[in-house]
Amino acid sequence: MNSPKVSVIIPTYNRAHIISETLDSILNQIYQNWECIIVDDGSNDETENIINKYLKHDNRFKFYRRPADRLKGANACRNYGIENSCGAYIMFLDSDDICESFCLEERVKIVTSDLSIDLLIRDGAFLLDDVKLSFSFNKDPELKESTNYLRMFLSYTIPWQTTAGLYKKSCIRNCKFDENLKRFQDVSFNVKVLSQTNQLKLYRDFKIDTYYRVDESKVLNNNFISNVLESLVIFYDIHSDLLTKQNYLADFRKFSCKIILEFAIPHFDKNKKEVNLLFKWFLRSDLYSFKQKTCLLNLMLLLNTRLFSIKGVGMNKFRVHLKKVINK
Repeated sequence: MNSPKVSVIIPTYNRAHIISETLDSILNQIYQNWECIIVDDGSNDETENIINKYLKHDNRFKFYRRPADRLKGANACRNYGIENSCGAYIMFLDSDDICESFCLEERVKIVTSDLSIDLLIRDGAFLLDDVKLSFSFNKDPELKESTNYLRMFLSYTIPWQTTAGLYKKSCIRNCKFDENLKRFQDVSFNVKVLSQTNQLKLYRDFKIDTYYRVDESKVLNNNFISNVLESLVIFYDIHSDLLTKQNYLADFRKFSCKIILEFAIPHFDKNKKEVNLLFKWFLRSDLYSFKQKTCLLNLMLLLNTRLFSIKGVGMNKFRVHLKKVINK
């Protein structure tokens, strides 16, 4: 296994203005044994015409359209890409991200030096206004073991973006992106990978070789917020088996507390329905103790009646109290 094939999977939708940068970064790889599988999610711009130029130039580029019977979204595209891949290793790349020319060469060198490695994680950085930032966005626990990375994902402390990983295909055979999730899809996928076995061997290497493009227009619009709130309930249902394990409850609670503080409270007025449904799920679930549920019920009352606007009933004070009570 001196030169294993790497399947780079790229979902895309209306990226005619930018996908060339991503595909060029694959075409310029020093390592040659790769295939690039591009799955289109129903673009109505010139994306397909741009891709066709690469198909004619290099037969290592493969193009598919998301089947009509699959749910729209990048999740279905990634899954379809996996299903049509023939590489021994899988790498995921969004259609506006880029990678360094040495990315595949160095990743393959690491995993072939120890064939027991199931998942290689390298550093990634942000691409902001076409400038490659020099500091990594990866986060690590003190003890770099798969279980500790799993707990980070479950508490919504994201240790890596999916582009940072090189996944042995055999270790993700039973791990697919959930096609019903509009948010947390990368988190959910990595939770599945990290929780499927205690024997998973993760290798951490500290070098930036991919860049995640920052698109501020997608962040904090109303549709984004509602998708976050709705997806959290779906996320919990998907990983209900882990919710029954006491050693992960504290991590799930941290996850929900962050969503409440960052999305539910600041954007309640425009997302009342989604926030209230989320709180009702919390109150029915076994995730929280009676004391914690009482705190959440009080918060729900404060938000719906706007009692926090009364002098002496400060939301900031309640936020601190909520964080203290929930994160136990």
